[in-house]
Amino acid sequence: MQLVKLGGSVITVKSRYRYFLQQTTRRIVHELKRIDDEIILVHGGGSFGHIKASEFSLNGSPASSVPDGISIVHRDMMELNQRIITVMLSEGMPGIGMPPSTFADPFMPPFGLIESYVEAGMFPVTFGDVYIRNGNSGIVSGDDLMLALALHFKPSRVMFLSDVDGIYDRNPKTHPDAELRKEVRGNEAFELNRDDVTGGMGKKLGIMKRIAETGTDVYLLNGRHPDRIWNMGTKEFVGTVIH
Repeated sequence: MQLVKLGGSVITVKSRYRYFLQQTTRRIVHELKRIDDEIILVHGGGSFGHIKASEFSLNGSPASSVPDGISIVHRDMMELNQRIITVMLSEGMPGIGMPPSTFADPFMPPFGLIESYVEAGMFPVTFGDVYIRNGNSGIVSGDDLMLALALHFKPSRVMFLSDVDGIYDRNPKTHPDAELRKEVRGNEAFELNRDDVTGGMGKKLGIMKRIAETGTDVYLLNGRHPDRIWNMGTKEFVGTVIH
């Protein structure tokens, strides 16, 4: 089994509300379909989640929130989920949406149900979502779900597809001379972008390291070049592997 995260930064334009990059998503799905293995997918929110989540102060921790904001963000995330599944169906990859807002515990996916879908030849697709529990509301991020799924299923490989080539020693969007790190081990420090309602790259790297601690290599690569999937584990791979 393989676990794949489609970052919101690569499947949407994060600065344009509900702007879905259909052809980029199609190219990614086209490559994933060629993998001869079971796959569970998780996707981020991008401009379908972060813009309104920030506007309504749904900042990733339980807090009293405006019901309209909860409804709008969930509606938008459901729309993004279904757009991805529509692309998957067109590529012969039958996806099934699984919104965490309906889980008994939004941070703990229904593993038995996921296994049932996988055994039936389907591809579960869950995503960052809002939730309400005990009168409080919050956000479960796609990265939170990646960690829970990885710890339970112990996949043979974990991929995070983003809009950058991998982990850099500095932010490549502000430092043209930033150096791509082909491998990351231990507690290496980096200048990371945290401008994200669910924690940004700092949280993402922490989750990647926790997954890697289980013995599974974690790959961060640029989803705009999905063919790089086939070079993972080789010297030709462009991206970062977290051990």
